[in-house]
Amino acid sequence: MRRLPFFTPSQRRALLVLEWVLLIGLVGVAVWKSKTPSDSSVKGENQFKTQKSKLKGNLVGEMPQEEPFETFPFDPNTADSSSLLRLGLSPWQVRAIYRYRAKHGRYHTPDDFQNVPGLTVEQWERLKPYIRIAPQFRYVEPPPRRSAPAKVQVPIQREEQKEQTFAATAPAAPRDSFPRQEKLKPGQTIDINTADTAMLKMVPGIGSKRAARIVAYRKTLGGFVSVEQAMEATEMPDSVLRYMIVSPVAVTKINVNKLSVQQLMKHPYLNFYQAKAINEYRRNHGELRSVEELSHLEAFRPTDIDRLQPYVEF
Repeated sequence: MRRLPFFTPSQRRALLVLEWVLLIGLVGVAVWKSKTPSDSSVKGENQFKTQKSKLKGNLVGEMPQEEPFETFPFDPNTADSSSLLRLGLSPWQVRAIYRYRAKHGRYHTPDDFQNVPGLTVEQWERLKPYIRIAPQFRYVEPPPRRSAPAKVQVPIQREEQKEQTFAATAPAAPRDSFPRQEKLKPGQTIDINTADTAMLKMVPGIGSKRAARIVAYRKTLGGFVSVEQAMEATEMPDSVLRYMIVSPVAVTKINVNKLSVQQLMKHPYLNFYQAKAINEYRRNHGELRSVEELSHLEAFRPTDIDRLQPYVEF
């Protein structure tokens, strides 16, 4: 201030005060910036707190919440992938349903939906009441046969006796060359392990097509161990079971340690995923020794193992 002789003493004091104000302001700004955290540090601290809370939740055993699923009527033959995912099915199960359509055609009954791999009991019990099979995908049921009306005997008048005598001497009209198939009566049964198509057609409710399908399915399966297995060959009314019995015969078994994936798939109780799981288990762990080892494979449910047990050997 002494080097500014052209300022008056009052102006010098004013400049001195202004210098101190500016100095104090600069010091205050510097102190405020040093104490205020930056945006990047705040963001990092928030991320650290979020990760810490997640870690804490995992340590105390909190389970992640599953995505909610919906339940609504659906047709497995026409439902798209988005609808199947909304029902709670996983993406690989949806892909399996599309492959089933391409390989087997369509789902003809609601029970066919049980072939979806990895389907749990909870999923089946929840989805079963909502499965709707369109009429065009169901099997065709043959119309019931109508019995011929009983003939009413009319007393012959005397004046018509001559005409009746002429009719008796006239040659009889030719009857049908194919006699009507005789059916079993209540209480009569046949052995479905030894019966051919002619004997199976004697069961009320079974025609030529159904009899042929039962015989072909019995050959592919290796024999029946229960009468209910005949219902797996084709759609039939439950009343046919009362006319069927099963004789204790030795069924044909398959060796799961020697057959390839394609050969295993030929059995009605093994699909592609189950045959592939058996092949991978043999490659990684060696040969199977008992049917209980199949329970370690995700592709097999307890019901699959129970019905497959009579038909496998090791």
